[in-house]
Amino acid sequence: MMKGHLTVFLSLSLSLLTGFILLLTGNAVKNAVKVRYECAVDTGMNAVLSEFHIGLFERYGLIYIDASYLERHPCISNTEDRLKFYIEENTTKILTEKNAPWGQINVQEVVIPYFETAAADMGASMRNQAVCIMEDTGICGEERDISSQMGEMRKLSQSTPMEEWDSIMEQLNSMELPRILNEEGIWEEVPLSNPADGIYHLAQSDILFLAEINLDAVNPAKIFLENYISHRQIENIISTRQSFKKEDNLFLSYLYENMGYFENPRALSLLSCQMEYIVEGKASDLENVRAVAEELFRIRFADNVICALEDGQLRAQALALAENLQAVSLKEELKAPVAESILYACAFLESVGDVRALYKGKSIPVRKSSHSMSVSCVLGDRSYDVEGGQGWSYKQYLGGLILLAGEETVNLRAMDIMEMDIRLSDGNHNFKMDWCIERYEANITATGYGCNYELRRLYGYF
Repeated sequence: MMKGHLTVFLSLSLSLLTGFILLLTGNAVKNAVKVRYECAVDTGMNAVLSEFHIGLFERYGLIYIDASYLERHPCISNTEDRLKFYIEENTTKILTEKNAPWGQINVQEVVIPYFETAAADMGASMRNQAVCIMEDTGICGEERDISSQMGEMRKLSQSTPMEEWDSIMEQLNSMELPRILNEEGIWEEVPLSNPADGIYHLAQSDILFLAEINLDAVNPAKIFLENYISHRQIENIISTRQSFKKEDNLFLSYLYENMGYFENPRALSLLSCQMEYIVEGKASDLENVRAVAEELFRIRFADNVICALEDGQLRAQALALAENLQAVSLKEELKAPVAESILYACAFLESVGDVRALYKGKSIPVRKSSHSMSVSCVLGDRSYDVEGGQGWSYKQYLGGLILLAGEETVNLRAMDIMEMDIRLSDGNHNFKMDWCIERYEANITATGYGCNYELRRLYGYF
């Protein structure tokens, strides 16, 4: 009888123990499935980030996933497919191998509801990476001296010296000239013969011609602006998860480091004078170089006009020259505006000389303390060479113009250049900076061992 009790007790105990062991085994397998699922998701997220665009990294040092994956049309489903592929390689696919772990996992859906691109905050993401790169290398070029005089540069850029000169010349044209009785007894008008007239008419000429700028390095190619990010409908500009570094000096240093300009043109690119494009945004190197030269002339003209008007000795020369004109001697009220127009003509000639000097590699101060102006050049109707000295080089003036262009404009035009360069390489016809992903969030659902699993992950480079 005792043996029968023992047998029943052992049977019941064994059943309970077996059930407990199976329960523990089942929970262990379930937890192992969950851990493998999480590891597979994390591995997949990192694997997608490992496929950053090599060309963009090698050319500009920027790290982004290209959602076009070379030949395809850029869309987020491409990235979702890549993420699902990597997760399945470490879940479903691994179960078909020898000595596979217990517990099947089937990936049901991979959705990327949120992602940030290089165009986030109108290019602030791209600028942030560029600034981080330059924080490591530091500012070592001429750009480190630009910020200290940007206030003066901004004031000069807002001046309108040409309009002021136009107003003076219009005033003179509207004034009635004196009349004298000629030998035939007829009253005739005395011509003003203002020596500033010839210089004033030169203002309508091409500054590239006046300053004798050599254009041999200018690329003749012309681009279609509508193909690039600053002119097309921009996508994926939202960013709500991070703040961006925007330091102007560091970003300017990055542009100098990676892009060409008139003195150092970029070879094998659609545009050789890329930084001039960032300033002006026109469709060809020639247009951009001309527009930058006009900007430089306007800034130099504004400063030289201030110098001329404040120089008492130069004003005395202009008044003396005006007094020698017959019309002025007969009509005193002509004297002041004629002298003023001569001062503007002196400043014009000095400004042409400044621009010529800049393009010859010389330096010109943003605000001059001295000048080379004289009325003799106005009488000769000729420009002259400016010696140059301590001041800003062409490269520094160009950097100043970039800072004046505004952060958003500079960001977008810099990304235009990046798109131009990358699309020249094989397989990158569909490359777009607003589809270059820096951070992404994914929702992944799966089933396995009788359970449903769902994970949300946010991964990125920054």
